[in-house]
Amino acid sequence: MNFEATPDQRAAAATYRAIALRHFAPSPRRGFDWATWRALSEAGLWRTLVAGRDAGADASLNVFIAAFEAIVTATRSVGFAMALANQATVIRALLLHGTPAQRDRFLPALTSGAVAATAISEKGTGTEIRALQSRVTLDGQDGRLDGHKYNISHAPDAALILVAASATHDGRPGTALVLLDPQRAGVTRTAPQETLGVADLPIGDMTFDGVPVGTDDLLCSPKDGLRVLMDIASMNRALFGLLCADVVGPFLDDALAYVGERGALGVTLDKHQHVQRRLVDIHVGAERSRWMALAALDQLRAGDPSALASCSIAKLGGARDLTQAALHLLAIYGSDGYRRGPLATFVADALAMGTAGGTEEMHARNIFSQMQRRATASHMHAA
Repeated sequence: MNFEATPDQRAAAATYRAIALRHFAPSPRRGFDWATWRALSEAGLWRTLVAGRDAGADASLNVFIAAFEAIVTATRSVGFAMALANQATVIRALLLHGTPAQRDRFLPALTSGAVAATAISEKGTGTEIRALQSRVTLDGQDGRLDGHKYNISHAPDAALILVAASATHDGRPGTALVLLDPQRAGVTRTAPQETLGVADLPIGDMTFDGVPVGTDDLLCSPKDGLRVLMDIASMNRALFGLLCADVVGPFLDDALAYVGERGALGVTLDKHQHVQRRLVDIHVGAERSRWMALAALDQLRAGDPSALASCSIAKLGGARDLTQAALHLLAIYGSDGYRRGPLATFVADALAMGTAGGTEEMHARNIFSQMQRRATASHMHAA
């Protein structure tokens, strides 16, 4: 595990940070910042993921991660960072699990900035993969997709949707991962829905009514679908954990400047130990979350089975630390922070990360399941 930045990583971070700073709209934001998305895409952000495709999809991942962290810090937007993570997740899924024909079909558009979305969550069951009610029914090479997806990032405007649905393979339950053009007959999408946080990220629902699908639309065989979906979800979870750590940085810098200037009776806020403690806790949480996320990504890249738990730990811990950081900042700024503005927006966005990419309960179940598997394996080995 070597986290020393290479020249390519440093160059990518500098390039994409500058683009983000030049284009991104300041808070408050209503609606997705397409200008920044297009600028980053045109500069080659998504091509960093496919640059090393002959050596495997993860060969150039570190360059993308360096760029990702720089953009997240520069834009200060949880919603925009989520969109970046989701796009990278789908591109990596195609590189690792897609057929050559699927890569040729979809990657040129995605690397040019066409938006991809992953549709797992359903109303009532959330992101519980084993309880999917959306279903693919296959009959030879042809089939149909029926069901509903709920609270899907970029559902209203994505050009490609990776849909997770239940299926039957050789008489056994399986998981179908459908690469779906949302313009296909039978697909209905809602307009962006009103949400408490991440107002700059279009979130909506999708309904599938007899949508025609073929085996060439499937990312993998349904018998391998659960394993592949866990790999895809793990990547997304780790990136979500990383964005939770990185987005805090500029707000912490602002707070340090604020407490050094704000005060009363000749004493600035930074002289008070309770204020120092809050700021230190924010920094410790961000560092803890960042290194956990990077370690989880490293495990995932190496094919380490521990990555399944580590990526959930990264997301769960990152969301908790982000929420606590937001509350600390709100306490430090007092009534200044409570007024509608950048900090109030950040607090609402931080709360959104508690459920984005899976609830605490879902991640806790996954982590506990991996703990049990490890304990069982250790017990059997000892016996």
